[in-house]
Order: sequence, then structure tokens, then C-alpha cells
Amino acid sequence: MKKLLLLVAVTFISIATLNAQCTPDPQYTTPGVYPDSATGLSDACIGQAYDQLVTVIVPVDTCVFILGPLFPCTTITIDSVVITSVTGLPTGFTYSPNSPQNTISPIDGGAFEGGTTGCLSIAGNPTSADIGVHNLTIITDSYAGGQTSQTIIDYYSIEVLDCASSGINENALSNIVAFPNPTEDVLTLNGLNGSTESIAILNTNGQVMMSYSTVQATQFDMNVSSLESGIYFVKIIENNELRTIRFVKK
Repeated sequence: MKKLLLLVAVTFISIATLNAQCTPDPQYTTPGVYPDSATGLSDACIGQAYDQLVTVIVPVDTCVFILGPLFPCTTITIDSVVITSVTGLPTGFTYSPNSPQNTISPIDGGAFEGGTTGCLSIAGNPTSADIGVHNLTIITDSYAGGQTSQTIIDYYSIEVLDCASSGINENALSNIVAFPNPTEDVLTLNGLNGSTESIAILNTNGQVMMSYSTVQATQFDMNVSSLESGIYFVKIIENNELRTIRFVKK
């Protein structure tokens, strides 16, 4: 399909939002959509701004079985993958695409050209009316070799929680950072004051999964490999002040 036709196709899905343009996560280099289905999207807390980054990496080409599975596949060039709709978001949430490597298509039109990396920002301010699980459906059209195919991504969901009632209050962290995030085994806290009173890891129900006391270091490693995949919160108490940061366990 000619890219001039693609320009027409994406015009109607150009989205005007107040969100700043997202930046793809550089840790991902293999074609795919990240976070993957196993990791999922972060939970949202009522009364706290939500902004979830989704990184999209489109391959240059793909191999299809034009003559059937008994014959060798044929390599065809991917023109683009276009997001046509995102439904199921909590009330007031918006999505904002950014494809900075596009050469022809608008970078904010929801089209990701073949061989490029882009992203999608899902943002909003959840309220008590949004509490619960919101299952998303993302529909895309793929253009390759003069053909069009549709893909439905329905493994993402956003759970809106009353984090205050479960003892979780995700404060902005000006000095403390947690990395890598997501992580599979070790989560490192950097920027501690050298005399941290306590550190605890909680699940989304507020249950303490791991805890440490009197951490006298500015950097601290925690082995979280035994935790199940999902969303967790690190509660840090320094100078009788509570700070919380959210992370994803792969």
C-alpha cells in the first residue's frame, strides 16, 4: 500500500491531548510491544496522576506463507502499523502516540512505520468512580506487501485502586530512584540518605511482602526474584517521612 494512502488513513485518528509527547524506552530493542502481556500495565491510584508508557518496535519486514504452510514463507516489507482505536480506558483517560522516527507519516497520528520505534502514553487522573479493573482493547491495522491485516490487543488492563485506604501513598521521589524497573531479580534503590529507618515492599492490597530495618547506605539492593509477577510498592521511611515508589516485577 502506498504511503500516500496511509497519510489519509491516519488523519482521522490524530489525537489532540494535553500530554507531553512520550519517549520510547531505550531498554527495548527487539520488535514487539512493551510492557509485554506478562508484565502488563501499572495500576492507578485515585487522586494521583497516571501516565503509562507503552513502547512499540515495528520490524522492517515479516515472513508470510502466501502459498500455504507446506511452502517456504515469503519476506515482505512492512509499510506501517496503525493504531485505529483504544477502548476500555477509565473515564477521562486519553492516549497519545508518538513516532519520532517516521519519515512520511505524522509522528502523532498513531502510525508506526516499518523499522521504527515509537511509543504510546496512556494518561489520566482516576477518581473513586473508576475503582476496579478496566480491560483495554487496542485495534491496529498493519500494511505490508500491498495487503492489510487487523490485530486486536486485548491483554492489557488498568486497575484503579484506593491506595490510601490500603496504606499506599505514592509520593513523588525527588532523590530516590529504583532500577531496573521492571525487574526480574534485583531492585536497586539509589539516593537514600545513609540512615534509612525502614524499607518495605507491599503488594497492591497493602500486604507486606518483604521488609528491612536500619539501612545505613545510599544504595541498597533487594532480591525480589521470589515475588510473583505484578505491581508492587516500595515504602521508604527516612527522618519519620514516608516515601513510596511503584515497580513492576516481571
